[in-house]
Amino acid sequence: MAAQLFLARLGTSPSYVGAAPTRKVGGMSFIQLVQHPERESTVPPPAAHAEARGPERMSRRELVARVNTFVRDNIGDPVTVAELSRVAGVSERTLRAAFHDVLGLSPKQFIILERLRAAHEALLAADPETTTVTDVAMTYGFFELGRFAGRYRHTFGEVPSQTLRHVTDDAAAAAARWPEQAA
Repeated sequence: MAAQLFLARLGTSPSYVGAAPTRKVGGMSFIQLVQHPERESTVPPPAAHAEARGPERMSRRELVARVNTFVRDNIGDPVTVAELSRVAGVSERTLRAAFHDVLGLSPKQFIILERLRAAHEALLAADPETTTVTDVAMTYGFFELGRFAGRYRHTFGEVPSQTLRHVTDDAAAAAARWPEQAA
């Protein structure tokens, strides 16, 4: 009877009194609240939530920096967005929002660009006589070589084999003109 009166004051139909409660007040269902008014809520006040969470939240810039460090330390390993969110201690949604706000990229796009940058540096430092583009691409997690070459060219303006041979556009143009100049 007390529960019906309580629900009537809230404007809820009494036909729901026997149903499982779906709304909670202070951590207790309506029925529990009416049947046991002497019980206190087990939900801590909002200030206690903040203390239980630990230190203050990281800024989005700090979050991106933490993930950047992890990606660079694990540049050759397959890394998922779910793993990055665990490393950062935030949800995938928060991680994506932070990356879009700070860098204007998704975390996946960031990983690809970092791997491309590492592959570019490796190709520049490699000996063309002993290293292949395939070796470098696979070292940095690019197993679809056509996609790798396309992304590489889009990012750096040259194909990976040119970088490996350490050929610049000027040197390539001069080599193409060489037989004409020799005559």
